[in-house]
Amino acid sequence: MKKLFALLLIATLGVSASAQRYNLGFGLRAGATNFLGDIGSGDEARGFVFNMELADTRWAVGPFIRYRFHPLFAISGGVTYARLQGMDVNSENRARRGRNLNFINDIFDISARYEYYPQILSVADVGFRGRYRTDYQTYFFAGAGAVIHSPKGIHPTTGEKVKLRPLMTEGKKYSPVAFQMPLGGGFFFTHNRQHRFGFEMQWSWTFTDYLDDISTVYVEHDPGSLADVMANQHDPSFANVPDANNYEAGSPRGDPTDRDNYMLMTVSYSYLIRTRNGFYRRNYSWMYGRRRRFGGTKAKF
Repeated sequence: MKKLFALLLIATLGVSASAQRYNLGFGLRAGATNFLGDIGSGDEARGFVFNMELADTRWAVGPFIRYRFHPLFAISGGVTYARLQGMDVNSENRARRGRNLNFINDIFDISARYEYYPQILSVADVGFRGRYRTDYQTYFFAGAGAVIHSPKGIHPTTGEKVKLRPLMTEGKKYSPVAFQMPLGGGFFFTHNRQHRFGFEMQWSWTFTDYLDDISTVYVEHDPGSLADVMANQHDPSFANVPDANNYEAGSPRGDPTDRDNYMLMTVSYSYLIRTRNGFYRRNYSWMYGRRRRFGGTKAKF
């Protein structure tokens, strides 16, 4: 009985010691963003992401946290401050050029994600030198979150930025908070267990059509009012644009069947700290005990 107790104690201590892994990381990401909605882009020969306008690419930055609770899975969360922009003047679509609207929207992207790490796309020892200094991981993710937004338009005369939501340019109130679903993937290199450098692409499907303040039809406003000026900036001086009647009240201003989406493309750095709750090699010997083709075994996280 004493021998059995001693063996259990040793095993418990061994588990406790080996369970300390660098699974929790805090980081910062920065990069570019682009928008796909009712404004700008609109090349009639292309669809989906290929319809984005590179001239409207803007910035994104924000902190994040990631916890790797299993060799195959992790959870992460973050807040990204980003700017979305669209300009009809950049579009190759005649109707959009004639509409001549624009928007700028500084958003907060808040999300929680579930990440999957296929081991076939991972390299524990980059360079296969058996030193475990740098490893490589690929991952895919899906999650849920919110986008907090407040679109602004550029006044055609003064050039000032005007908040559009309070003006009810389409005669409708909409919320400054919308549900969104982030999907995507990325990869990172981890150096010396604690320094992680990554790249990621995220596509955010939103449940609003008003990130650009455009969705349905033109409505009547008091002539000369700020709402009237910002809601309808049709410019007949553009060559080969549709007739001016296409921009009167009741005419289509946007497409309510397609909601707005945006893409984030970022690079990141995160610092990992030691935790006691992590997985450890002994439990996953089938995954971590294999010999590499060029020598060495797969490193711990």
